[in-house]
Amino acid sequence: MGDGRQPADNPGGAASGLWRQALRLTRETRRRPWDPAGLETRWTSGPQDGGLRVRISHPAETADRAVVLIHGVIVSGRYLTPLGAALSRDFPVAIPDLPGYGLSQAAASGQTLAEFADAAVASAALLGADHLSLVGNSFGAQIAIEAAIRHPETVERIVLIGPTTDPRARSLPRQYLRWQRCGPHEHPSVFPVLARDLLDVGAVRAARLLGVMLRDRPEDKLPAVRQPALVVRGEHDHVAPADWARFVARLLPDGRMTEIPSQGHMPHWSGAAAVASALRDFLS
Repeated sequence: MGDGRQPADNPGGAASGLWRQALRLTRETRRRPWDPAGLETRWTSGPQDGGLRVRISHPAETADRAVVLIHGVIVSGRYLTPLGAALSRDFPVAIPDLPGYGLSQAAASGQTLAEFADAAVASAALLGADHLSLVGNSFGAQIAIEAAIRHPETVERIVLIGPTTDPRARSLPRQYLRWQRCGPHEHPSVFPVLARDLLDVGAVRAARLLGVMLRDRPEDKLPAVRQPALVVRGEHDHVAPADWARFVARLLPDGRMTEIPSQGHMPHWSGAAAVASALRDFLS
């Protein structure tokens, strides 16, 4: 297991760009989705037919391999768009709004970790890819772990950004307090995006999904992940403290860890360039 630190983004001119993205993301609709440069919205079926909304990069041709970015528990793929745009310069990228999130329709059946894992893997079909690297943030890291175990023939490697849930904080009040401590280290432009995501999910479904997250025991599954794995945490991530992130990396048979300075639980939003730099060699 390696342990490295990656440089943070220069915040100079990036802040205004994040605010512009946040404004456009919070105002998008199924009829008028919005995507940053390098990405475009596709649907697994029609937008009114229960399909998933998936942002994909613009590959020159159908790709055999792709990178799938997986969002957290009450957020959609919107807050992953800065990282997706940065990675799209080098890789075919898919960013699904999983069932019930963002612009995607809710699944008819119950929403389980296995169903989310299968949907994340299936979203890469829009790129024609048969081999995937999965990058999950927070609850998305739990989905990536599940997908790696369920689809070992398809998933080649995984990245866990701020993985949940540390067993010492496996309750809603403790998770909330930890998340609040991350607030001062997140770029404020992400909060209107999260508010729109919560509005789309709805309070009842959000509570149910938080239960799915808290009942999962990723530490019991990590030894079964045979793919190379990279654990990424922001320096000021209180949801995924440093000792928990190191423990996750040690439990993985082929795990390593890197840290992004000056970032919180969502470094892929405000520190996308630094996270993309940390991921490029590993994903290649």
